[in-house]
Amino acid sequence: MIHRRHFLAGAAAAALAPALPALARSPQTSAQVAGIYRRKVGDVEITAILDGYIPFDTKVFSGSDPAAIRQTLANAGQSESLPTAVNTFVVNTRDRTYLLDTGAGGWAVMGNTMGRAEANLRAAGIAPEQIDAVILTHAHPDHHEGLLTAEKTARFPNAELIINDAEHAFWHDDGILGQAPAEVKPFFASARGALAPYAGRTRRVRPGEVAPGLSLEHFPGHTPGHSILRVSSGAEQVLLVGDCIHNVVIQTAQPEVAFVFDADGRQAAASRRRLLDMAAADGLLFSGAHMPFPGFGKVLKDGNAFRFVPAEWRYAL
Repeated sequence: MIHRRHFLAGAAAAALAPALPALARSPQTSAQVAGIYRRKVGDVEITAILDGYIPFDTKVFSGSDPAAIRQTLANAGQSESLPTAVNTFVVNTRDRTYLLDTGAGGWAVMGNTMGRAEANLRAAGIAPEQIDAVILTHAHPDHHEGLLTAEKTARFPNAELIINDAEHAFWHDDGILGQAPAEVKPFFASARGALAPYAGRTRRVRPGEVAPGLSLEHFPGHTPGHSILRVSSGAEQVLLVGDCIHNVVIQTAQPEVAFVFDADGRQAAASRRRLLDMAAADGLLFSGAHMPFPGFGKVLKDGNAFRFVPAEWRYAL
């Protein structure tokens, strides 16, 4: 019970007390931290660099009952809105610095939510001039348009360009271009334009080792020469899987689900299952161009499907 005299005494003491300072408040900011994440693989340092995201939804996926796709997402607590990361990766072997894919650069066909790779690269302490070689998983705009500056010159002036031979040949084949649907022709123009400044320093390769510890492996379907990069150092390996996976929730639960920009959806699905089988059997860590940033994790077999297990964030390399 509160007595009147106690209340009055307390009020008088409060009136005589010095005024308390206002609470210190940190102002809100709409700015995000730089999209950078580093991870060691043996003696190799991999830096994931975020270029931005593409605002996709479930309509970009096919090859399964749409209701089943929605249910798969609901089981993971996700909606039909699928903002999809665009990731690039710096691979530093101590001897050389490689960049796997380059982001969308100034390509704004899908909006202004991409094109941040160079800023994040610089925030990571890496200048474009320090890149010794750019390796492309394939030649789609969100992977190669970052090769160019706003003036359409080479963004990476000292870099060799490494690309699967079949991939390069496909985008430079006039016969294929002539037969391509009208809506696909701009992709040919984009690929040719982005690769042109590097024509004198392009190395077209077959599947296999492209540098010590780095192997470009052919996983076709998304494009004819689509490839993944295997990074090996000592007893450790990481797979950087390009566009084998566009949504890790949907396409691990249903590997047969195709993506709207797959050149051959069935072949892409077969490549994806081969990748997931291999990663699960060998317990391999992997990430990819469209995994939720930074994307590293492993997969476990789950019946005839798979389950993705994200890797824990590492604070120390």
